[in-house]
Amino acid sequence: MSAPVTDVEEVLWSGSVSQWHYAGKWLLVVVFLAGLVATFFRHLVDDATTLWIVRGVLALLALVPLVWIRLDRSRRKYTVTNRRVSVEYGIVSKRSNELRIQDIRSINLTTTGLSGLVGIGRLEFSSAASDDADVIFWNTPGATKVRDLVRSLQTPAGTVTSQ
Repeated sequence: MSAPVTDVEEVLWSGSVSQWHYAGKWLLVVVFLAGLVATFFRHLVDDATTLWIVRGVLALLALVPLVWIRLDRSRRKYTVTNRRVSVEYGIVSKRSNELRIQDIRSINLTTTGLSGLVGIGRLEFSSAASDDADVIFWNTPGATKVRDLVRSLQTPAGTVTSQ
């Protein structure tokens, strides 16, 4: 007697918003850190206490965007499994949308500007049940590869599709 075959759900791809989405915030961090380093070489104030306060403020101003980026990225999680695509929002209270692979009727990929040139895009997965996209992956790195992965999951093994 043969053992029963179990179709276990496995994660094939997992990701979040691309770091390029935060380019402006990263630029702010670099500017504030450059200002902090500059205070060690160029003393615009003679008072040591004031100088350390300025350094502390610059360090804090560099830290705020870093915390913001970390929190914003951790509150959005995109997942593709062998059975479904899903997006999960939130840190404390969570909300998720998911769509079974076999229910996906449309996959829309949008890439624009410089981010599109490096492979970052918005993926929209829709079912026949709604007019709008059911699951959206915003600013996804490797968006084309993710789209192709989901397409390959929709195609039964051994079937050739025409393009």
